[in-house]
This record gives sequence, structure tokens and C-alpha cells, in this order.
Amino acid sequence: MGIEQKIGELVTATDSLTAVVNGKISQIDTRMDVARAEFDEFRSKKDMVGLVGASGSVQLNVFQGGVWGTGGPQNTGASGGFSVVDLGTSDNIYMHFKLPVNINTHDQMFWFNIRGYSYGSATIVDETIVGYCYSPQRAVLNKAVFGNMSPGIYTDSTGNVIMRLKFPSIYVTTIRIDTMQVGIGGLFAVGSLKSKLSLTDKVEF
Repeated sequence: MGIEQKIGELVTATDSLTAVVNGKISQIDTRMDVARAEFDEFRSKKDMVGLVGASGSVQLNVFQGGVWGTGGPQNTGASGGFSVVDLGTSDNIYMHFKLPVNINTHDQMFWFNIRGYSYGSATIVDETIVGYCYSPQRAVLNKAVFGNMSPGIYTDSTGNVIMRLKFPSIYVTTIRIDTMQVGIGGLFAVGSLKSKLSLTDKVEF
């Protein structure tokens, strides 16, 4: 057997082995994607009170985190679902939460309870925000708010529905958000809310 033939056989064998390995990697990637989805579903349901799909069921901790400060005398710092931002002050800070609904495309009622402690404001955070994102009218209908931190609801220029709180001092503020399945629509998933901190009462997401 000539050297060229041996090299050819080795190349063929290497190509075959590479194809087998690539096939196994693809299978592993597919299984990992399935495992991640299964874990996300488990994580979401483990913090649910009530029956899946039933009105009145509550999903705990769809969002949680803390803000140590946003500048000024206090240092900047954040954890959980918040990002560190330097606004030059930690006073009169707005906390915005984008919901995974848009008035241009979704029909979804919502109920959120935001609880925590704002050390800088020396206040208990206990806010409830409800409404109906209704695409036929491009509006949030029958909205209502209750709480200590000037809670509100608005939409940005692209139709995202946003909840808002205002803190006299956001220094060392910790919150968690729970949601209840109410009326039309289902529960919101863990991690589906996005946050921004600002000096203005409205932001764009």
C-alpha cells in the first residue's frame, strides 16, 4: 500500500469521525435547548400559587432586585433586574417597568403588586397596578393604581405598556414584583419585565 493511499484512508477516517462528532454535538445542543426550556418552566411554576391557567393564580417574583444609589452623595449600584446607572443624584428617581404587552398588538388584562423597602425614602413599598392593554382601541383601559410611591401607567411612542414609581430617595431600595392572572389573558413569565431608572416621568424602551 502506497503512502498516498494510507494518507487518503486516514483523511477519510478523519472526515467520518468529524461527521459523527458534529452529529453528537448537534444532538447535545438540541437536548440542552430542551433542558433550558424545561428548567425555565420549572423555575416559573415553582413560585406560582394556584392552578396553572386558573383565574386568581399568582406568579411570585416575576421581577426582583435592588438599587443602592444612582449618584450624588450615594454611590451607584444595582442588583437583580436593575442596571447600574449614574444619574448624578439619588433623589426623585423614577423606576420604570416595561410589561411584555403592547397596545398595538395585545389584548391582556394585568395585575401587579410591587413590594419592598425604600430605606432612603423611609417608606414601605406596596403598590398595586391594574389595567387592560386593549389593541382594538390602542389604549390601556380601566387602569387603576394604589400605593405610596406615586404609581402610574403610561405607554411609550411604540406602544409598550409601562408601569412607573417615583422615589423621593432611591438610596438602598429593594423590591419584588408579583402578578395575578386576571380576566382576559394569562400569567406573565419570570424575567418578562424590563426596567429603567430615570429623572423623567416617561422613558422609551
